[in-house]
Order: sequence, then structure tokens, then C-alpha cells
Amino acid sequence: MLKSSITVDLPSAVADRSKTAVEWVRSLFGARLDLRSNQEELTMSAMSLVVGLVEGFSAAGFTDVISFVVDKKVVYLDSREVPDDLTLILQAAEQKGILERRFKEMHLVLSHKESGLHVLVDVRIRNRVMLSEEEMNIDLSGRIEELQIQTGESADAYRARIEAFMAAHGRTDGYRTTLDGITARVADKLRLTLVGARTRVHPATVQIIRPGAQQLGRFRKLPFGRDVSRPHYRPVPTYQRSGAYADPFFYYYYDPYYDFMSWVMLDAMLHQHYWHSPAVHVVDTSGAVIGSGAEIEAATGDWAGGAVTVDSGGVSVDSSVPDLDDRQSSWFSSDSSSQVDVGGSWSDSSDSGSSDSSSCSSGGSSCSSGSSCGGSSCGGGGCGGGGD
Repeated sequence: MLKSSITVDLPSAVADRSKTAVEWVRSLFGARLDLRSNQEELTMSAMSLVVGLVEGFSAAGFTDVISFVVDKKVVYLDSREVPDDLTLILQAAEQKGILERRFKEMHLVLSHKESGLHVLVDVRIRNRVMLSEEEMNIDLSGRIEELQIQTGESADAYRARIEAFMAAHGRTDGYRTTLDGITARVADKLRLTLVGARTRVHPATVQIIRPGAQQLGRFRKLPFGRDVSRPHYRPVPTYQRSGAYADPFFYYYYDPYYDFMSWVMLDAMLHQHYWHSPAVHVVDTSGAVIGSGAEIEAATGDWAGGAVTVDSGGVSVDSSVPDLDDRQSSWFSSDSSSQVDVGGSWSDSSDSGSSDSSSCSSGGSSCSSGSSCGGSSCGGGGCGGGGD
């Protein structure tokens, strides 16, 4: 819902390109060749990079890791929300030999809660980039904890609570300011621990996904009242989501009511004139920005949201909205080509199906050689994917 980002320019040098066949022959005769490419490559070692990340995020107060992936291989995976496990990624990387060789891409995801805001930090580092591009991109995604559905809450009560929150304009600004402070703190600490790094902060905005017909159709299956399904953490799934749903929260936290909350917000913006601000961005399910709070009519011009009604009896969706299989929605993609290798990854729980596992020194973690994800096989079905 709240988004901010940091770009980090790391120490690098112009990378050499490979010789062509003609250039190779010319070099045999002593020709001096200019092999400079239009790309740059990191000059700092993997060891310095990982140590700098651990020190920087620790100083910023971020110590809970969800996953650490290097070149599509999961090095560390927290399947049970073990707290304060940031230092374990360094141990895991050392044992796997990650720090001794060149990498193409690192991916680190951390979780942090502060002042009622739950923030996931998605760090992507590329060893080689185009000239003038930053090697590190950090996306911060925040969700307001008080906007989660409560146990036993009815659909109309949940809707009324969301609308009451929106009516108090200062509350949203307060959370946006909190995320800005968190973002600046992370940037400042990383600039100190990653020698030679230059950081640039992009301020927080509110992003609302406009649910499409597929998402609206799923509202028919949402349980309310005593059957409410509380949002919860889940192990890293093996499938990649796309568009607006390529957000760490959709990977690592199951919240079937998020699209419903987005519908309530858009409906209130349209009919009760809340949040008419350019700082509120409306995106479609592909992730494309289609408008802002300042131009809400344009952002909802062809929207099917009017097919949904909420009253004391629950949620009703007009028959004009198709009733699709859950796995057809953009919350779940069956593209198996996006799988990552979890074999040999560190996990916070041992793999009962593997006979080759060694205990770690802290946090009840284990280093398992089996391809497991929270005790479930990471095969074609995916990890945690069935609950989407």
C-alpha cells in the first residue's frame, strides 16, 4: 500500500567485452584493441558487500530476514519467522562458498515492524549493469497493520472501519512520514557501511491496486464473521507473480482480503471524495499507473467495481463478473519457469526428509541438503501456493 525506494550506486569500473573472432586474430599479431564495453562491473568483493549489508541493516534496526538468494539459488530461507536472523545469511554464504566467487545477482528480503507499519525491504544487487545505472535497488513496501481484517469482523464492519480510517486524512500522512523516515535511515546506514556507495532516496507514496474482474470474482469466496481467515506469513513460494502483484507481501504473506480493502478504498474515493491527492497512485493489475487520487474518475472510468455490494448480509458480486478458478487470478501464476533452486539452502527448520542436515549455532536453524520449503516439497505444486 505504501511504497518508497532507494537506489545505490556501488563502486564499479567499466567492464571489458569479449573479443570477436576477427579481433582475436588481430591480437595474435600484436594489435592493440579497445575492449571497453557499455557496461560497468562491481569492484567490491562479495564478502565486503554482504558484510556491509549485514552491518548497515543491523544499524538501521532491520534484523529479520525472509530470504537470501544468489543467482537463483536460495542461500537462506526463514520459513517460521525466526527473529533476529540477519547474521545467519553471512554464515550461510560462507558455508556455501558464495563469498569466494563472482555472482550475477543477489536478492535479499527483510521484514520490519515499526509504529504500526509492517515494512518489507526487497534488495536487488546486480554485479554488471549498463553504464550510469545503479547496481543496487531497494524497494520498501509497507502495510498498515490496523487496516488488516480482525477476527470475527463482518464485511460491512470491515468496510466501515476502512472508510473511517480514510476520513481521518492525517492518519495516512503519518504512516507515509514514518516510511519516509525508515527509508532515509536505511539509506544513511548503508552509505556508511558500503564504502564508496552513493544513495538516492525516493519518497513514499500510497499505491492502490484497482481490482480487475478476476479479483472481484474472488470476493464471492471471502469468509467473514466467525470464519475470517487472518492474514499470515508463509514460506517463500516457487512461483513468480507479475504486474502489481510482484510485491514482496504477495510472495511472503497471505492476505485474501487485500483486494477487498483496495475495492473499499477506491469506492470511497469515488463516492465519498476521500484521498483526492496526487500522492495516492492508482495502478491496474499489470502495475501500470492509471491515475491518482486527484483524478479518480479517470482511474475508475471503465472499472467493474460497481458490480460489488456490501451489506449486513455480506458481499455480493453481480453475475456479470465471471467466477474464475483462484489459480487463474494474478495472485497466482503457474509459470514454472520462474522457480528458484532451494536445494542446499539454509532454513530455520530442519528437513525431516533429508538424512544430511547439520545444525547451525543459533536461532534453531539448520543447513539442509534437501529441497524443502517449510517441510513441504518444492515441486510443481509450489510452496504455499495452494492457499492463494
